[in-house]
Amino acid sequence: MHPIPVRTMQFEVPASEDFHPLYIAGNAKLSYQHSAMGLYVSQVEPFFVKSLRRVMNRIRDDRLREDVDRFSRQEAQHYQRHIDFNKVVLAHGYPGLQERLDRLKTEFDGYLADGTDRFRIGYIEGFESYTTQLGIFMLNSGLYDHHRTNPAFGNLFKWHLVEEIEHRNVAFDVYRHLIGDPLYRVRMCWSAQHHMLRFYADCEKIMSAADIPRHGERCRIRLKHHLMSLASTSGMRARSMMPGYTPHKYEIPANIAELSAHFTQQALQVH
Repeated sequence: MHPIPVRTMQFEVPASEDFHPLYIAGNAKLSYQHSAMGLYVSQVEPFFVKSLRRVMNRIRDDRLREDVDRFSRQEAQHYQRHIDFNKVVLAHGYPGLQERLDRLKTEFDGYLADGTDRFRIGYIEGFESYTTQLGIFMLNSGLYDHHRTNPAFGNLFKWHLVEEIEHRNVAFDVYRHLIGDPLYRVRMCWSAQHHMLRFYADCEKIMSAADIPRHGERCRIRLKHHLMSLASTSGMRARSMMPGYTPHKYEIPANIAELSAHFTQQALQVH
């Protein structure tokens, strides 16, 4: 089997009336961060697919062309499934959240209209160098199996992050094949990750502020959780920008390979 399997997945989407915003381990920071992630990927992944289509005829390596095709098809599945879950989050009624999402879409539309291929490929690599690490960290944490994690959301993010790990080398290899400039790569790691995390922070603030009056103080993001997230985020960002960084060096834990096989079987059962 190809190491980047293309799966068609279906997930049970929770009813809007049953949704509670603290769906990852009952933790405000983690839950709002995941909601922000779901909103973000609904816009960034279509941008990835369109950007890669524009450079496909410049990729001279047949194997890499196939990997790019599979990467794009995985990403297309991701944003479609997240849109389904995002409707549940947005229906919870967060003043200003849809407007922030619309502004994000406008930003990516601008990158497609006015940016260069160099910028767009650099952005993809900067983002993917972070999400590979995030996937390994989160899947090893056990949070998606926590007794206070909503299983529907847990399975969605498990699957998504498994596939981030499966296609971890593609953006790096495309960047190296088409661009190659290591200093520009560092710059784009900083830029793409900052753009993503700024959006997350805005969403977390919007959602927490709306939920505290209706769900209580447990929806307030505690300082210690901010600091823990900052430490983890800073470490992953720094590693992505280190000289000699390559995702080809990652050792993938056995449990992630088992999850990959699980989702492949689950996808086969959908048809």
